[in-house]
Amino acid sequence: MLASRSIQGIIVLIFAMFVAIWLGVALVTNQFETILQIGGAGLLIASALLGRRIWLLFILMTSANVVLYRWFGTTEIGQFMFMGFSLILFMMRKLYFRATFTELHFWALMVILCIVQVYMRHPIGLNIFGSGNVGGRPYVVIGLCIVSSGILSFLLVPPKELKWAVWAAVAGGFIGIPLQMARYGSFTSSDIEDASRVPSASTAASVLIRWLNAYISPLRACFHPFWVFVLLLSVGFAASSGYRNAVANIGFMIIVGILYRSGFTAFLGSMVVGGFALAFLALINLNFPLPANLQRALAPLPGTWEEKYRKQGTESTEWRIEMWKEALFTDRWIQNKLLGDGIGISAAQLEQNMNLDAAQVGMMGSGLSRQQENMLIVGSYHSGPVHSVRMVGYVGLIILLVAMIRLAVHAHRQIMRCRGTEWHGVALFFGIPQITHPFFFTFVFGEYHTGVAQLLLGMAIIVLIERNLPLPAYQLRRRRDHVPLSLQNRMREPQNSHSV
Repeated sequence: MLASRSIQGIIVLIFAMFVAIWLGVALVTNQFETILQIGGAGLLIASALLGRRIWLLFILMTSANVVLYRWFGTTEIGQFMFMGFSLILFMMRKLYFRATFTELHFWALMVILCIVQVYMRHPIGLNIFGSGNVGGRPYVVIGLCIVSSGILSFLLVPPKELKWAVWAAVAGGFIGIPLQMARYGSFTSSDIEDASRVPSASTAASVLIRWLNAYISPLRACFHPFWVFVLLLSVGFAASSGYRNAVANIGFMIIVGILYRSGFTAFLGSMVVGGFALAFLALINLNFPLPANLQRALAPLPGTWEEKYRKQGTESTEWRIEMWKEALFTDRWIQNKLLGDGIGISAAQLEQNMNLDAAQVGMMGSGLSRQQENMLIVGSYHSGPVHSVRMVGYVGLIILLVAMIRLAVHAHRQIMRCRGTEWHGVALFFGIPQITHPFFFTFVFGEYHTGVAQLLLGMAIIVLIERNLPLPAYQLRRRRDHVPLSLQNRMREPQNSHSV
């Protein structure tokens, strides 16, 4: 027996040595592909071990949100694995679900019908691995979200797994950072003049502030030794991402978190705290200039930021407003503003785009630059409403916005339903992004297909919370029965006693 164990130990040691040598050589020769190979093997093993809890891996992969090849990334891998293993579990009769139709399913169906009608009117090829602007890539992205969110919304899960989902999402946000570094070679710009952008930092910032809101008010976090570190880390990630909309997103989530956790009075106090923090950063920037990423992201806020970053932000906004006016108030770029021109671009638009020369002024008689015309042709508007009009028209935009608002209402109801219980943090973590999304999509930044994807996945997780928490269903407060004013006055009058 002892000899047998010794032989097993030697075999394991030799195998470990070979694996270690292979890893060392592979990491030196091709770091990114090696990480993908190890990660792929780990995902298959984890999926097999998770079993019906595979949906937690789906949450983790979605939160990582890293593009690995062109548009294909961790979100799509998580969706494929979730759908594949769910099918296997369904065939083995080990998938617990209840396929009941809710109001949120109705709005999801309405959004899907808008996409179906525009695809039938303007069909394009499904070039899955094509570029982000040509072919049927957005249809594939939305199709994956429809199937995966549909399965997720029908699942029956133990309530404790909803708490695990919070940790899975937080872990995914942190996993995305090293994947981003391995993919692009660096995390932030080393040149102070180069305001690079880091999408993974924006994702990590969003996950961190949601995690904080799940446990404590952002205002109270300023006086807590651990949570103040999480708060500063979240704001730091948002600023270092180089995206102004990332700072705006974090700001919205902090405000909503304070309102839910501490109330409106605390929100007014937080404005004072935020003002002092901004003044402190501005003072530091005077003596020790902040990196270009941070200054670019903070440029819309008052401070001592360099003029070139302020000017870039103002010019960028004016540049895009010119595009939006051209798209909405002329017939050059959107043929059917009522029902939309479809997701993706047609062969004629592609040829038109390729025929643009390198001149600074465009060729379409619009008075815009070549780059502006190029973005108008491919539909890169950086505006949720304008992009939606291009894709599915005003009808589709209205339906999408109503669906977002109804999802925000349901998210709010779950937060109020869970107040004072152990599930309050779960409802805040998954509900706050759905509450801020309509405002962010409309007034800050958005794209139709990514907005639809977030809507569908958000609907799935809110329905999952509605169905699986061991709490009474949310009840609207009943208004008191209306009493006519004359009757109210009569009821107030003292009743005279009469003797017989």
